[in-house]
Amino acid sequence: MTLVVGMPASLTGQFQSQGQQALAGLQAWARDANSKNPDSFSVLHYDDASDRATVREVTRRLIVDDRVDILIGPYSSVLTSAAAEVAESQGKLLWNQGGASDNVYRREYCWIVGILTPASRYLAGLLPLVRQADPSASKVALLRASTGEFPKAVCSGVAEAADDLGFSIVLTTDFPASTKRFTDVLRELKAVRPDVVVVVGRIQDDFDLARQLAESGINAGTVVAVAAGIQGFQDDLGSLAERFVGPSQWEADAHYEPDFGPTAEQVVASLQRDGHSHVDYPMAQAYAAGVVVQRCLEEAGSVNSQALRDAASSLKFSTFYGNFEIDPETGAQIGRETLLIQWHEGRKVIIWPPESAERELAYPWRSR
Repeated sequence: MTLVVGMPASLTGQFQSQGQQALAGLQAWARDANSKNPDSFSVLHYDDASDRATVREVTRRLIVDDRVDILIGPYSSVLTSAAAEVAESQGKLLWNQGGASDNVYRREYCWIVGILTPASRYLAGLLPLVRQADPSASKVALLRASTGEFPKAVCSGVAEAADDLGFSIVLTTDFPASTKRFTDVLRELKAVRPDVVVVVGRIQDDFDLARQLAESGINAGTVVAVAAGIQGFQDDLGSLAERFVGPSQWEADAHYEPDFGPTAEQVVASLQRDGHSHVDYPMAQAYAAGVVVQRCLEEAGSVNSQALRDAASSLKFSTFYGNFEIDPETGAQIGRETLLIQWHEGRKVIIWPPESAERELAYPWRSR
């Protein structure tokens, strides 16, 4: 019997780049799984247009009309929240591969399983890494988009770590997601002379603000842009991307040792055969969702949502994407941590955690 795996995918709209990558990752997983066990899975998807109302309708259609066996979530926190509302109302388990915001796990939903590290832990290694590079570092500036769950969750995690480690948040400034010129933000930033700068908004916000920050001549010890974790950051900024730090849910060079499913090398080779020269984490995490579903199906012996949720709660295992373990109560992923990368001579290098690091943090970001 072929199991139908459904997914709302942003093929158009603001999340189209990541949505297309996620769909490509899921389709590659299904193809690879079928090469070992023919006709095990088929992928059914609809364009959610990067729109909350559309993702609700698409999710309902997949559950009610198409009666998919497995439901994979869309890319982005805002769309995942919308899909999760529908899945919860229909009693259908949602495998969350693309929404990092913590809020979806705080709503006491029964039918969600997280694949990726929640946003509040995106930068868990940042301040320990900075303190290691410069024991005198003390001032943190947070530059975030004023809308959306994700920027607030990332910044709240940094603020909590700052309090624990003796850093001070000297600036928290919000900007509209439609902003193109960040003159006022940069003026505020220059006045506080921070040791650490964190930029988090929509992807294009991060690109634009990072470029203007690099061109401004402002000095800082470490500058983080959340979008720096994807290849598009280097493609957009060119040489200005040098030394920016970013979180990444996955990098092939992390060399996780899987006890279930393919190796990272096999996954990368599979995706490259499809013409993807760069395999960013949105592609990898959707592929990983498929691998996790396979393992839970083996354990549950059923596509029943309760059986799969119970299996996911009881299992601890590793894939090419890292460890898998969820909080049995909330469904949030607790088994893995996000990598930190830094751009060095046109390529991403892993600088955190220590066991995966290729080199130390290049510090400071700009010469003082």
